[in-house]
Amino acid sequence: MDVSIIVPTWNGLPLLRRFLPPLLEEAQRYRDGSRGAVEVIVVDDASRDGTPDFLKSLPVQVVARSLRGGFSRACNAGIGAAHFPFTILLNNDVLVAPGFAEALVRPFSDPVVFAVTARAFEPVAGLLATAGKIGTFRKGFWSVYFNYDRRVGPHPVAPGKFLSAYAVGGFCAFRTEAARQLGGFDEMYSPFHWEDIDFSYRAWKRGWEVVYQHDAVAWHQASSTIGAAFQRQDVEIVAVRNRLLFHWKNLHDPVMLCQHVAMLALLLLSRWAVADLAFYQAFWGALKKWPECRQSRLREKSAARRSDRQVRRLLHQFAARPDIEVFHSRQEVAQRYHERFRSPDHFQ
Repeated sequence: MDVSIIVPTWNGLPLLRRFLPPLLEEAQRYRDGSRGAVEVIVVDDASRDGTPDFLKSLPVQVVARSLRGGFSRACNAGIGAAHFPFTILLNNDVLVAPGFAEALVRPFSDPVVFAVTARAFEPVAGLLATAGKIGTFRKGFWSVYFNYDRRVGPHPVAPGKFLSAYAVGGFCAFRTEAARQLGGFDEMYSPFHWEDIDFSYRAWKRGWEVVYQHDAVAWHQASSTIGAAFQRQDVEIVAVRNRLLFHWKNLHDPVMLCQHVAMLALLLLSRWAVADLAFYQAFWGALKKWPECRQSRLREKSAARRSDRQVRRLLHQFAARPDIEVFHSRQEVAQRYHERFRSPDHFQ
């Protein structure tokens, strides 16, 4: 399988110095193993920290943006430049284990698989940070953040693939042409958050699948870019705004949509009691994007091949499988998870 590897970056020179050389080594391992051709594309989202000069000395294709547009726009620029049928998307703060690329693209032998998400660990502690994602619709909203992994012990493996509610944008792979058919990542969510969930949910509704690959291991230094450049409250406002936009755009089932509207009304009436002004800022920000959201909603509704209820049923049925273990918090992972992978010294 020929693979394009896309790394979006913005003012991430220290991260690129640490993590891009190991990625280039992994690309060479993939080639040497006769797995296929590989190109590495770095999308520079208008960095001002010397990134362009650093990249000149490396065997990578550079897509240089003149204006910073955020994660979605940077990813879409990379997808537009990709030459190969499969794309691996990696944050600039991710270190991949040997064999990562081969493992991540292996599930594409099944033509219905649209995207694959990897298993990521905290770099120093070696604790599981991200694995497969459980998706549940409750109280008018999709909840997609709980991790699961394959259960060890005497439990027999259930038939079927290991599904994931979404492929995490920081370390995933997808079919390049299918991504283009989706229109790439929706730039309405710029600068960050919920674009990868939206990307995957739209694929689910087109009749494709998103799966989890336990054998693709990486280490992720979370929020290296966002945490350094944005205030925590501003990040939270954007996240809540985009969560609202996701539901307004993608919920087409009348019952599920009514449940969402009812819960949203309750939140609008109740958040005053706890002085949660950030929620109202997020709601107002979402309202301002409604005209753009409405156009996307109409387009996705006409393109859907699965209903919201069908996606919900698939993901709920999968969450009940006896051969997976769901973790609702970091504390649960620390207490029950069976493996630890500490990273090399790149994060020290």
